[in-house]
Amino acid sequence: MVDPQHKMTAQDLMSVHGLAAQAVVRERLEEARLQGDASGMARWQNVEAAISELRRTKPAGA
Repeated sequence: MVDPQHKMTAQDLMSVHGLAAQAVVRERLEEARLQGDASGMARWQNVEAAISELRRTKPAGA
């Protein structure tokens, strides 16, 4: 189960960036890693998981 806040962030990113949303998340994840921000890394990993779940469960034609 994805946290509602991470799901909302994922939906916003998908709305703005479309198919590039996951690439944007990976950039944010790398930035957090370079800064040594473990909580930021965890957040972006959860957002990436939410994007994957949303894509997997998206109804056909939606």
